[in-house]
Amino acid sequence: MNNIVSKIKNLTLEQINKNLVLIALIALIYRKGNFYNTFIPKPFEIIVLLIVLLVVVGIFKNNKIKEFFFSISKDIRIAFICLIFSVLIGWGASAMKGIPYTFNALLEFGTFIFSLSIFLLILIYTRNDKNYVKIYFYALLLPALYGIFIFFPQAAYYLQLGSSGTFLGFTMNPNIISKILLIPTFFFISYSLFKYEQKWARPVYVIISSLTVSLLFWTASRGGLISLLIASIFIWLVFSLHNFNWKKLFYSGLIIFVILTIGFTLTPATGKQRVVLRALYPSGSDHSSYLPIEDKSAGEVITKFINDKVGSPAIIYFSRETRFQIWPFYLRQVLANPLGIGPNTHFSFNLLDYSGDYINSGPHNTFLQIWLWGGLLGILSFLYIYISAFQNLFMKLKSDFNPFALALLGALFSVSISVMFDDSLSFFWFFIILALALRYEHAAN
Repeated sequence: MNNIVSKIKNLTLEQINKNLVLIALIALIYRKGNFYNTFIPKPFEIIVLLIVLLVVVGIFKNNKIKEFFFSISKDIRIAFICLIFSVLIGWGASAMKGIPYTFNALLEFGTFIFSLSIFLLILIYTRNDKNYVKIYFYALLLPALYGIFIFFPQAAYYLQLGSSGTFLGFTMNPNIISKILLIPTFFFISYSLFKYEQKWARPVYVIISSLTVSLLFWTASRGGLISLLIASIFIWLVFSLHNFNWKKLFYSGLIIFVILTIGFTLTPATGKQRVVLRALYPSGSDHSSYLPIEDKSAGEVITKFINDKVGSPAIIYFSRETRFQIWPFYLRQVLANPLGIGPNTHFSFNLLDYSGDYINSGPHNTFLQIWLWGGLLGILSFLYIYISAFQNLFMKLKSDFNPFALALLGALFSVSISVMFDDSLSFFWFFIILALALRYEHAAN
């Protein structure tokens, strides 16, 4: 005990902050509550704010401004600075154009700053200790524990971890939890593809993968499920094309297919209902749409859809997805505002979906979002950082093809697909994965 107390007393400020970052990442498991209404910050934001204050104190107290500033590579540092200034320039341009200032815009900018803060903190505190790349990544796997609720779905609803037939976890939105779950899902899928000396290892990875896939189906998030499908194919090809042979291609594809099949089979009935509902009725699958079918099986939902289409082609038109109406609208806004308009993306406009309801504002695409926030300079700066993360992972995989690097690549790719369906500059996990991908070195294994 005395030894432990002695070690704690001898911790440097940097060691304390490094472990506080880990605690902050663990705290991301809890995302309930709305700051807009309650003004109560969540645990993650409180810890990150504390770390930033300690960093500022440490920098000036120990005169480490240069050490911290130059711990990030020059190109990423320049792109990061350009990204921040582009948003500020865009915000200034919007003021000159008379775009009204809103409290919501300030809150969105605030969450964006938290995203950039955790991005910077991870880059700084993994500069001399590459093992923390793995430790921080492992912290993001905590939501895999939700898998136990696959066997006890009623317990999930009792604990208010689900609503209207979908799984929400400790969040308030199925789109958020689906993006979060993609990270542990592709960690365990990637590890399932490799052979291990311990014969029990691969079956365990397959089982955990199946449970996290089942959770994804249970969220019934179209963006999450599309990301699951596309990223599964991507990881399968990356794995198979390394030292390619047909047996490897078939066997790895079979493993992923089995994981997806088991995952869907284990999905609670309410999850299957919502998945089918959201697939067949892309423009109207909210809470009110679920009520008429909550006592029906997934098969009965399909039968109802076919009956609804009697006399007309039973084809699902992708154009009925409201995002295919929103994206062109915001693309026009992007082209009309080359300097950006700052965090003013959620403005009112008269656009109706196919049900005659007003569509919620916001580009529903993170790349469109940053383009509109910071204009051309903003999107180019953002893409430079983004592409650099992928380049680093592919370079490391080329020199040392290992499951951790593939898992990190799978997590980054899957989340990248998912954020194309939502405004996710406040999705902290995306920036955390970006930072880990930039810092990863195979020597950390």
